[in-house]
Parts: sequence; structure tokens; C-alpha cells
Amino acid sequence: MRKWLISIVVVVILIGVGSFAWTVYRGVTGVVGVFTEVDDPVIAMKAAMDENRDEEAYAYLAPGLQATVSIADFEREFRAQQIWGDEGSFKFNSRSIATGKARIKGSYTRADGTVLPVFVELEKLGDDWKIARFHFGAPPPGQEEWEI
Repeated sequence: MRKWLISIVVVVILIGVGSFAWTVYRGVTGVVGVFTEVDDPVIAMKAAMDENRDEEAYAYLAPGLQATVSIADFEREFRAQQIWGDEGSFKFNSRSIATGKARIKGSYTRADGTVLPVFVELEKLGDDWKIARFHFGAPPPGQEEWEI
């Protein structure tokens, strides 16, 4: 009878540990998913650029940014930064999200291996994140560090 009781206790402990591990896993991946969804518009914009879908890439910009940057200026800037048509990729390592605003900081690694620092501000419009500001290189003058 004692072996039977030990077997039940071991099974209950294993089920408990497994349930706890599953709950932690789901909680962490859910939080990470929400946290990294702000990267999606930048990644999708780059995919549209790679396929020369200018208007689709431009549509990832927030209306406020579109009001100050024409589609021609937008394309010219990303070509000047050697991103438009480049086979490189974005990587973001720092994110800050607060009430409808997000800031992400990372880099763009060009196909030739050169790395360009990138800072992006986004705003939540309805269910979508839109790019409100894009900056390449070092922080703007007067800012020692990006405010993340």
C-alpha cells in the first residue's frame, strides 16, 4: 500500500509542476508577444520596401508623419540610408510601451554587414501601431542617450 501512495504523490507533484511550468510559459510568451508587436510595423514596412510596394510601405507611417514627409521624401531617405532594396534586417533590443505610445531602439544590419543604429517611435491608432518617428544613427543633438 505504501508504494501505491508514493506513486500517487509523485504523479500529483509532476502534474502540479507541469501545470505551473505551462502557466509560466503561457504568461511569458503572452507578455513577450504584446511587447514585441510594436516591432511588426517596421518589419512589415521593410518587407514592402523589399518588394518595391512604395504606397504600402508608406502606409505604415502615422498620419502626423505622413503630413510632414511625402512618399518621395520617405523613399529617398530610406534609399539614402541604404535600407530600401537592401537584403538586411532590423533587430530591436529595447522597448518602452505606455498608453498608446511606444519607443523601440535597435539596429539595422545591412547586407554588407554594416550596422546602423535605429530609433523608432510608434503610436497606437485603433488596433494598429503606426510609425510616428524614425531616426538613424546616433541620438539627436542634445540627447546623450535614447529616452527608452
